[in-house]
Amino acid sequence: MKKIFSIAALWLSCTFAFAQQNLPDSLVRALKAGHNDSLSYRANHDAYLFFEEINKDSALFYNDRCLALSEKNGMKLVTARCLASKGYLLTGKGRYGEALDHLLRAFAIADDPKNESNVWFKDNSWYNSKFSPAQTRIFILALTHHMYAILMRATQNVPQEIFHFREARRLAASINNSSRVMLADMNLGGAYVSADKPDSALIFLNEAKDLTLRIGPQKYLGYILMYFGDISGKKSDPAKEKTYYYAGVSSAVEQKNQTTLISLYLRLTNIYLAGNQKDSSLYFAEKAFQTYSSLGMVSGETINLGTVYQKLYESYKLRGQADSADKYAGLALVAKDKVFYTHTKNLAEFQSLSLKEQLRLQNLDREKTLYQNKVRMYALLAGLGVFLAIAIILYRNDRQKHIANKTLEKTLSNLKITQTQLIQSEKMASLGELTAGIAHEIQNPLNFVNNFSEVNTELLVEMEEEIAQGHLDEVKAIAGDIKENQLKISHHGKRADFIVKGMLEHSRKSSGEKQPTNMNVLCEEFLKLSYHGLRAHDKSFNAEMITHFDPALPPINVSQQDFGRVMLNLFNNAFYAVNQKAKAAGADYKPTVEVSTSVVDGQMVISVRDNGDGIPDAIKDKIMQPFFTTKPTGEGTGLGLSLSYDIVVKGHGGGISANSKGGGFTEFSVQLPI
Repeated sequence: MKKIFSIAALWLSCTFAFAQQNLPDSLVRALKAGHNDSLSYRANHDAYLFFEEINKDSALFYNDRCLALSEKNGMKLVTARCLASKGYLLTGKGRYGEALDHLLRAFAIADDPKNESNVWFKDNSWYNSKFSPAQTRIFILALTHHMYAILMRATQNVPQEIFHFREARRLAASINNSSRVMLADMNLGGAYVSADKPDSALIFLNEAKDLTLRIGPQKYLGYILMYFGDISGKKSDPAKEKTYYYAGVSSAVEQKNQTTLISLYLRLTNIYLAGNQKDSSLYFAEKAFQTYSSLGMVSGETINLGTVYQKLYESYKLRGQADSADKYAGLALVAKDKVFYTHTKNLAEFQSLSLKEQLRLQNLDREKTLYQNKVRMYALLAGLGVFLAIAIILYRNDRQKHIANKTLEKTLSNLKITQTQLIQSEKMASLGELTAGIAHEIQNPLNFVNNFSEVNTELLVEMEEEIAQGHLDEVKAIAGDIKENQLKISHHGKRADFIVKGMLEHSRKSSGEKQPTNMNVLCEEFLKLSYHGLRAHDKSFNAEMITHFDPALPPINVSQQDFGRVMLNLFNNAFYAVNQKAKAAGADYKPTVEVSTSVVDGQMVISVRDNGDGIPDAIKDKIMQPFFTTKPTGEGTGLGLSLSYDIVVKGHGGGISANSKGGGFTEFSVQLPI
């Protein structure tokens, strides 16, 4: 047993030494200096990121150490992240069945909001995430969808690949994580290129490029440019295709993105092979092989070694170097056979595991259905029992039911009478408030008429004196003043006549007839009438009235009398709210009522906003119900908003809604189809 432990310890130490040999000195020092689990996790995670794209075995080694630390400390979301990363690494090594298992385990953790507690190690001295626990879970869920999409790409399931990349992008956007949005965009572009949908690919690739240049990192810029080149090739633009590939090579060399560099070298090799340019094709084929060899990759990881050998074979064949061509043809055949065998075996294991997972889910659905059927059966039996009990009770109390029905009929009749009286009371109250406003409004033009009439009388006396003295110039001047005053008398007389007609129109029974109406004018008139109506009851009340009327507002067919009641009710409520708040607030409070009109998406929108105390959340859903009111007894019937709702929705096919913040504001919005 001791011998076995010794061998195991020796193997682990050798693996660790191999994994460390290419690490930067700063990471080696960090790994040795990890005095607690939190710092140790950080160092191992940085080492995993260093090897993630260049050496899957070393990356797996450090990721497994992170996984062990997270499981030891019960950090479930960190564990899910490590599982998702391991699924990605196993996919890169062609071990699809194991990758699926780890990704499903990551989904099980990240899908559960209960795992948002204990997000990190207790000693989090270095950890400074900008995410809340809930956002952290969404981030890891987005990461898992991303890694699962890569597995779908490797197993040639393009529809599922696109679906999961889109999910990853949606989740990342919901927490404003631009870097993950960029990665999802980049991979979606590649997926749509594979699906031969270049226009869709360009949408996502352009966004990925913009995000990369704007927020970084630029590690994947060469990868994005490579796909732009692929699209140019599909659109038969070889010059642009080659330009993108060379730009991608330049970026990949600068960013040391070796895997992308290999793919770009192979694409340039294909271009020069197709153009019979033997020197250039061999140059890039050898560059691909040299880069591949420098990474220490094995067949099956990310890039197929057989493909590299194949391009060397084709390049030497083009040059007429038969010996070298035969050598690489044999190597390509061996490598491709090995990859084909490994890929076929791993794909079979993956499909077997996928089938087991589908069967498991089907069994769960079947068990759930059986359970639901049992619940329904028990519920049915219980319902039958209740039904029988009710039938017995009803049978035994038949006479009491008849008596109760008669009582209910009488009560209902009384309620209908009361309801009619209350509705009439609400209308009369509305008319009273309108009349008070009209009385105040009509006082202004009458004062103008009286004042200018008195002035004209004095001017006529003065004109007689000037006539007697023969001062014709003075007579003409006085006559001009009299004429100007007479025009003002006529204007204000017509204004008073308009107000009186409006009062008569409002007091008349509604005919329901609709006619083209300027809603800016109607809203302004009833705003003033409502304000002066409240001022007639309370002289101390003052409020600022702000209007934002759309000058291009088209006329709309409404029943002017009915819609006047709606606006009067909304204005009355707004002024009432700010008046109540003004009584309790300090001198700094400024009562304000705002009215605006606009056209949005083919609908006319009228908004009435006040800065009163707002509507409590608990009663927002009740304010449109008949007889519901927040006003003290005697100050409201609870029918104003109910009647307004009926007029707008049932009478005009529109909508009315309320938005409010406690202590801040209330805004009613009326929408009418144009």
